Amino acid sequence: MKDVLKWVVFAGLFTVPFLTLYVENDYFFPYITGKNFWFRIIVDVVFAAWIILALYEVKYRPKVTGIVWSFGALLVVMFFANLFGQHPTSSFLSNFERMDGYVSLVHTFLYMLVLGSVLQTKEHWQRLLNTSLFVAFVVAFYGLAQYGGFIDGDSRIDSRLGNAAYMAVYMLFHVFIAFWLFVESRNTMHKVLYSILAVMFTFVLIETGTRGTAIGIAVGVMVMAAYIGLFGAQFKQYRKYALGAFLLLVLAVGAFIVGRDSTLIQSSPNLARIANISLQDLEIRGIIWGAAWEGVKERPILGYGQSNFNYVFNEHYDPRLYAQEQWFDRSHNIFMDWLVTGGFLGLIVYLSIFGWCLWYLLVRPLIDKNDHSFDVMERGVLLGILAGYFTHNLVVFDNIVSYIFFAIILALINARVGVIPAKVANFKLDNVIITQFAAPVVAVLLVVSTYLFHVPGMQAAGDIIDAFRAEDPAKRLDYFKQALDRDSFAYQEITEQIAQQTMGIVRNEQVSEEVRQDYATFTEEKLTELTVKKPGDARVHVFVGSYYRSTNQLEKAAEQMALARQYSPKKQSIIEQQGFVALTQGKIDESLAFFREAYELDTRNLEAREYYAAALFYAEEPEAAIALAKSDDERVNEEEIARRFAASDFLIGTANQFGQYAFAAELFTYRVNAAPDASQKWAEDAQNWATLAYLYYQLGDNEKAISTLATAKEKIPSFAATATCITDNIENGRAPEEPCE
Repeated sequence: MKDVLKWVVFAGLFTVPFLTLYVENDYFFPYITGKNFWFRIIVDVVFAAWIILALYEVKYRPKVTGIVWSFGALLVVMFFANLFGQHPTSSFLSNFERMDGYVSLVHTFLYMLVLGSVLQTKEHWQRLLNTSLFVAFVVAFYGLAQYGGFIDGDSRIDSRLGNAAYMAVYMLFHVFIAFWLFVESRNTMHKVLYSILAVMFTFVLIETGTRGTAIGIAVGVMVMAAYIGLFGAQFKQYRKYALGAFLLLVLAVGAFIVGRDSTLIQSSPNLARIANISLQDLEIRGIIWGAAWEGVKERPILGYGQSNFNYVFNEHYDPRLYAQEQWFDRSHNIFMDWLVTGGFLGLIVYLSIFGWCLWYLLVRPLIDKNDHSFDVMERGVLLGILAGYFTHNLVVFDNIVSYIFFAIILALINARVGVIPAKVANFKLDNVIITQFAAPVVAVLLVVSTYLFHVPGMQAAGDIIDAFRAEDPAKRLDYFKQALDRDSFAYQEITEQIAQQTMGIVRNEQVSEEVRQDYATFTEEKLTELTVKKPGDARVHVFVGSYYRSTNQLEKAAEQMALARQYSPKKQSIIEQQGFVALTQGKIDESLAFFREAYELDTRNLEAREYYAAALFYAEEPEAAIALAKSDDERVNEEEIARRFAASDFLIGTANQFGQYAFAAELFTYRVNAAPDASQKWAEDAQNWATLAYLYYQLGDNEKAISTLATAKEKIPSFAATATCITDNIENGRAPEEPCE
């Protein structure tokens, strides 16, 4: 039995790195859910087998270090932070989009604990890291295929992870894993191979365009090289190379900064993205961190619980963020993330994990000259990877991939410096009790926990995809109902998807009235339940309000938007929604007040300016509306205003509706004369020219109308016949839209 248990444990531990390749297209959020569900299941199986194995054999029992104690303390603190937080369900279970939360934290700890206890020799670790390096090579090769255009993808490489930032930190870890294996190897050909892989992974990392991780690898390599250079006296050759690498990297970073505007760098989208880091980027991050800090001041001890940053962000939303993502669920800073989720207690115990790593790698070797847990080269690599990872997390956030490899690094340190406590080592249990009682109990608990905690979510993730694929609307609704009946942690996401479907179904007259009514009734019932299950969430109320607005239930829409506004008082997008609801209700003055307020929160907001101008037309204040096309604020570029206004069919339609033909003509003139950039299609659209000519006709300026049509014929030959027809009508006193004679 022990041999079977060993096989299960080792097979599971070595399978985890392969999850990076796994994309489950039959699940909702295919790059996220499949990896996370199977990581949790594999860890559960491995942990269950390890418990029984450790009861049989003392050498496999848990090794304990300060790292284990700190991580354990983090689990305790976060349990209570989540329990007493804003929304415990989200904190403990998260959702399909992130698959984060307490469950992931616990499984990361268990994976680290088992790895650090079972992998006891250098050979074990070399096999695991070589396995992971092979997987990383496949992932990187797939990314290079994206880069070369052989596989569809974004300009930023994301490979099998679906997110460039996730790919970047994965490559970051494996650059240093390649360094570690280089240091450990005595085979010259292997060293050459590891060097090539490190270069390959670095290139792929850069081509993800993830700026924080690019800085992270620079910092990590500098830390590694500096440490080896300072303390590697017994490794003279490597010490020389390390000092050279440090100086070379400093010069390279300096040259990159100096030449950031060069054609070489700017011609590469991802190099340019890294090079073009600006103070404005830091300003935006600073505003988000400022909002996070306001939340921390309200709950400084235990915070809001995991996955609850959105409550803080909404409540303390800063209007200067109008052009950014409207529903941030992370602060994109490791300090602020832990302060918000776990308060100062959470942050302190989290940082203590890094503190213990520094103790074992940096401080203890200086104090105890007989500490040979790691040599200087190994310590340098580990310090480098921790520095790089920590730097990355200053502006990004963790995901399942970074959790896994952080756990691997912690486990590697734990395996070298940890010891089995005497009480644990001396614990004895009769083999009969282990075989006949402990093993069956653990097996039953494993099956039950898998069925209760993992299977419902996996089935629901599949049901959503089945619903999307169902052509029959009635069958589609059945799949969504089935997904909700699974009673998984994705209730909000499933409900939102149902509502999105309903918005289209209820307006589709090709669908039977009975089915449309089924959708509407079921959706309203579930949306009402959602507002009860997720209280205080502005996004939920905006979503529900948008549903009611799309189905013309305006009183309910106004009520939901008011609730959303209560939880996020200064978010312009919510205030604008209130304005549109009031406008549809015919409450012109109330609508104008909403749009004015949204605009005045930050007058640089071009969207708010556009909507405010349209509302002024409705309020019969055309002069004020037209005046908004100009600006006396040096922060606002009038060219950008003109482009925004010219692109707005809503604003132009409103101006035309209220007889402001001259203003509408100005905007269409901008359209047809737009510079040959992304808006060049305006000048190539015959409808724009025809509308401009018609506006001149309405203004009584037939000469300009005819001249416009003549220019249109030259620019768009296919429009020549129609333009000639319209011109003849105008010249002969007929309306432009009349049929040609």
